[in-house]
Amino acid sequence: MSLTAAFNDDYPVEMVNSYVLTVQYDVAGYSQVMAYDFKARLMTLRTDGYADAGVRMIPFSQLDRDSLVELRDQLIELGGSPPPLAPEPNTLNKPARGLNP
Repeated sequence: MSLTAAFNDDYPVEMVNSYVLTVQYDVAGYSQVMAYDFKARLMTLRTDGYADAGVRMIPFSQLDRDSLVELRDQLIELGGSPPPLAPEPNTLNKPARGLNP
């Protein structure tokens, strides 16, 4: 499943190289650029014009997996060849606590 045309109209995407996809958008006249590096598994957020302007690096493990899947699919559609995403972490299946019959 790729990103919808409506998303692409609001959030232009660009392939930087085989592993990196950028998404850019403006908020209140200030530019924000997110670079998704599927090889390093990092999202770099660059903001301009805010009091806290600068660069932040966020590991993929802290991002929404469904979004990452769609962004990776978009990079592939643009001709990129990113590595597969890390497997989803298992949820902890704790045994039920209580009295044994």
